[in-house]
Amino acid sequence: MSSTFLSYAVCRGTIAFIWFYHGLVPKLLYLHEDELAMSMATGLSRAVAEQLAIIGGALEIGMSVVLLLFWRQRWPLLLTAVVMFGLLAFVAMFQPVLLGAAFNPVTTNIAVMALSVVGLHFQRLVARET
Repeated sequence: MSSTFLSYAVCRGTIAFIWFYHGLVPKLLYLHEDELAMSMATGLSRAVAEQLAIIGGALEIGMSVVLLLFWRQRWPLLLTAVVMFGLLAFVAMFQPVLLGAAFNPVTTNIAVMALSVVGLHFQRLVARET
């Protein structure tokens, strides 16, 4: 296994894990108040926010599966980077208090965006090797 492939696999696998974890743990297993607060800050009721969290969790787990199933495709990494930027902008507009919290969306989203860009770079190199 080449170091290029290993680097690509680490990027892609880590992003898939992050999608999976953030879909499962704070949304489906232990519905976190911060998840609800973001939706409720837009004027939605708690019941609707809970439903959105469940849908969001399922979509995030789905995205982790997509990243692994479409291993050679670039679009899941591009989509991840765009969605991370959009979610960060959403939090900045509707729940800016979260930007200063421990383990906040700034560090998480920027790290995932960076991993996506690095993954795109390594994906191109892996494609050349094969």
